Amino acid sequence: MHSIQFDGKTSGKAECERETALLAASTKAGVPLPHMCGGHARCGTCLVTVVDGAEHLSEQGNAETRVLLALKAKPDQRLACQTWARGDVKVSY
Repeated sequence: MHSIQFDGKTSGKAECERETALLAASTKAGVPLPHMCGGHARCGTCLVTVVDGAEHLSEQGNAETRVLLALKAKPDQRLACQTWARGDVKVSY
């Protein structure tokens, strides 16, 4: 069991038993993260900043890397729709 904590306009925490996408965990936590493209790594609206637990996140795939480069995202920023947590993580948005 691991927890994914969200801090932003709305804060919340999701308790997850297995690897979980940050976007799915935000829904479980009651945190309304925007995702205009439906979670398909096309828009970048689900951009989050990893505060703690980056070592528990999946590697960036090609689609996520392309969008992050286009957004000129910082190294600690990820797309919630493309990032899977395997342990405790805290993000802000």
